[in-house]
Amino acid sequence: MTDATTLPRNSGQLTLVSVIVGVVAFVLYQGVSLIRAGVFEYPLDDVYIHLAVAEQIAAGGYGVNPGEYTSAASSPIYPLLLTPFAGTAAQAWLPLFWNSLALVLACVLWARIVVQTGASRAWMLTFAALGPLAFNFAGAAMVGMEHGLHILASLAVLRGLQIQMDESRISWLLIAGMVLGPVVRFEGLAVTGGGALALLMMGRWAIGTGLFAAATVLVAGFMWFLTSLGLEPLPNSVMAKLSGSGSERFSLVDLPIKVLVQLFSHKAVVLLIALLCALVLLVRPSTDGPWRKALLTSALFTGFGHLLLGQFGWLERYELYAMTFVLGSIMLVVLKDETLFTLRLLLLAGFGFLGASYGQSLLIFGTNGPNAIHSQHGNMGRFVKEVYQKPVAVNDLGFVAWANPNQVLDLWGLASYDALRIRLDDPYPGWAADLVGEAGVELAIVYDRWIDEGIGDAWVKVGTLTFTGGRAFLGGYDVSFYATKPEAAADLRRQLTSFIPDVQGKAVLTVIDEGEG
Repeated sequence: MTDATTLPRNSGQLTLVSVIVGVVAFVLYQGVSLIRAGVFEYPLDDVYIHLAVAEQIAAGGYGVNPGEYTSAASSPIYPLLLTPFAGTAAQAWLPLFWNSLALVLACVLWARIVVQTGASRAWMLTFAALGPLAFNFAGAAMVGMEHGLHILASLAVLRGLQIQMDESRISWLLIAGMVLGPVVRFEGLAVTGGGALALLMMGRWAIGTGLFAAATVLVAGFMWFLTSLGLEPLPNSVMAKLSGSGSERFSLVDLPIKVLVQLFSHKAVVLLIALLCALVLLVRPSTDGPWRKALLTSALFTGFGHLLLGQFGWLERYELYAMTFVLGSIMLVVLKDETLFTLRLLLLAGFGFLGASYGQSLLIFGTNGPNAIHSQHGNMGRFVKEVYQKPVAVNDLGFVAWANPNQVLDLWGLASYDALRIRLDDPYPGWAADLVGEAGVELAIVYDRWIDEGIGDAWVKVGTLTFTGGRAFLGGYDVSFYATKPEAAADLRRQLTSFIPDVQGKAVLTVIDEGEG
């Protein structure tokens, strides 16, 4: 590979290209979203789960309700970054800040990786520009979750391995990416494991095992922290996501079926094709030395790990760290070898396809997400916090829980292990009604099909909030308001009626009179 002790003179120009592409895409998505929603909002309600957890951390707790320990956050470290300004409206801007920063840094790192391949200027310019689009840097930043930081950690590992190959030294980027990646998201262990394998194959046994051990200790420490609070060692959100949208607990026996289902996503097909190309390159004779096999082996470990245990889609965010690391690793190999022209073209086609696919999805669904969250979850949250002001049960946690001093019972289970256990292991008729009754909650706001037979026979539907703003990534366009005790129905109807003039965005609140439901 090229001598990395000095950067090519055009490195600044390529870095600027990469940053401009990423930032322009981000501004475009945000601009369209702002036009469609009329206000700034995140396209997923999940952001507010992290904000609610951060709020409780700042108050000395851990969960979404005061005085109640729960593991609702999917990331060990991200809620800690959101603790400043807890209890104020300013806290809601922190996800935008961290993701904007991660976006720019990811573009810079990507450009640096491309520059150090030593390819011709045309190839470098093409991949520097396509990378941020192919790996959806802007889309991840727009979501406002920890995925932008996860991409950044994966790029740090890739750049660190590149420095090891070029200069035979361990960079702080490699250390930071391998150690911190898994505490940004647990899937980071796939990249850390791949990086450790690469280091072992390049003769760096001590540092490879040491960094993997350090990352494992941090993950184990977080799991110990959860158990010390009386919780399960894995966050509820991780267990829920392993089961996907199904109603049964994930089992290793289900892995073959899960992989087949994954391949219904064309992103998964692209990743699989990339992994097959990596296998071909791995067995192909080469005089490049151990770095080539080491890098390809790490890519295979990460990619197949994600195919087996990871997720695809969910507003185009879960697979991005693996796509970045795997396709970035293959790019390093094919740009090094001029005889791999056909593979360069195939890789270029893959980058272009991913960029177009993510862009189309974000412009159609993602940019209407803020409109949907503002119109649906925003109205739910405003009604509960400003009008109802008592404990409530929901099955889509987030906006309702953030900045809410009253209890929020999560029937989907992200913030309630009892609900998660029952939903996955024994969803008997009326199970949600039993949980609501034990908590003394008189209002449930749910998507009917999510709870299904768990809805109590005595529940009275008193209203429906309908999102009318077009296609969006939502659990459902209709949200039902239930009085879980018949005697509470009259007051709830009165409160919902009084709230109708205050409904914001593209939503219609319909109050169901007695006898209509």
